[in-house]
Amino acid sequence: MLKILALAISLLFIQAMHGQTCCSGGVPVSSNLGFQSTEAGSIQLSLSADFLFLSTLKSENERLDDDQRLRTTQSYIFRAAHSLNQRWTIEAFLPFVRQTRRITSTRGLLDREVTFGIGDPIALLIYDIYDQDLVLRLGAGPQIPFGSYDQIGSRGLVLLEDLQPGSGAWDIILFGSMEYPIPSRPSAIFYFNTLLSRTGSNPNSRGGAQTYRFGNDVQFIAGFGDQFLIANQVLSSGLSVRYRFVNRDQVNQNPIPGTGGKFLFARLSNRFSLPKLNSNLSINIEIPIWSHINETQLVPSFGINFGWYYSISPQKHSFDIIDINTQN
Repeated sequence: MLKILALAISLLFIQAMHGQTCCSGGVPVSSNLGFQSTEAGSIQLSLSADFLFLSTLKSENERLDDDQRLRTTQSYIFRAAHSLNQRWTIEAFLPFVRQTRRITSTRGLLDREVTFGIGDPIALLIYDIYDQDLVLRLGAGPQIPFGSYDQIGSRGLVLLEDLQPGSGAWDIILFGSMEYPIPSRPSAIFYFNTLLSRTGSNPNSRGGAQTYRFGNDVQFIAGFGDQFLIANQVLSSGLSVRYRFVNRDQVNQNPIPGTGGKFLFARLSNRFSLPKLNSNLSINIEIPIWSHINETQLVPSFGINFGWYYSISPQKHSFDIIDINTQN
């Protein structure tokens, strides 16, 4: 009965708000929040490099024959988590973001803009609920407007908001996850994550000339992970799907055309343990399956993530391979 109640609470939590993680070319928050639950006093650390390529131009659900535009986002992300006790965990997320926009005209002229800087960090407080093998995690916290939002382009003008490292607005992040081991195979796990962000407004956009707000964003991630022993090497693999719904951005409370939409992605994850170095390495590949966007937009074409993970157990004072939720 408690398992059913926990799942119901999770689903209600998911639908309670609309939320933003980022624009299509922004920081990949959804894939980088929420370590797996672990024992009290543990410290978990992670460094990752995430590369997102946007070269597909679409109008609603129709792909257009246009290869003149390219957007890339490179995100270098540091995460840390500390389990205060068996129930409560604090987690921090700090991104460094480099974005590039390239447009080639029909005459071969190149228009290129590049931005780089610290993005908006996130702080979460997470509560764990246990019922036998089921673990339900609920978290909430702010996304802090620390990153710059007024970088200047090559023409001497302030660049568009979706090219800036920061948003200039306080957001509220809600995080939920469910982990359930497969009874017939203890090394395997099913997980379901959700991420919501209630975006705030930046009244100082473009030097105070306008108030800008990124679209609210809600994401659902469902996946399966398992561990295998290959030549004395532990390999954790997983397959997941991610659905994302984004509302339109707004300027002075007016919706902006060519923003917002619905996206579906597939993600393949692999994690390799390195016991001698007290760490493990991961590689994750994400490809789009389907999208329906508002008006005409450049949408993701391919994403790849490389990560390093380290966990310190206070009891064993040694490295533990505990994070088999390969979505992280």
